[in-house]
Amino acid sequence: METPETIRATLAQAYGTTQYWKIHPDLLITDGVKLMAEMCNAYWLLQDAFIWLHSDKLKGEEFIVFKLILNEHSALLSIEDGNYNVLAKQDIPFTDFSLQEGIAMYWCDNVLMLPTEY
Repeated sequence: METPETIRATLAQAYGTTQYWKIHPDLLITDGVKLMAEMCNAYWLLQDAFIWLHSDKLKGEEFIVFKLILNEHSALLSIEDGNYNVLAKQDIPFTDFSLQEGIAMYWCDNVLMLPTEY
């Protein structure tokens, strides 16, 4: 597992994407999200985002922000509309996510991306 410093430095270089990665027939991720999932062992976070994207609560939303907020060994996944309006929340009772500051991801046009890739 990479150190948080290495992960931060690598993800800071994620501007745009050179390739989209299909993780489900109707969901693509960018290079940066793929790197984050690999480096942080966080494919579970992509799965949670995918489940939320197919929930009735998010139907009709064109832009969604997923924010993972850590509290020691637990976390909160906040799902927002991009204008700081919380659409849903999910408690995560245990996580070993590598970045103590958490992470944010944007979803639009069926692509999940890091904010620097928007």
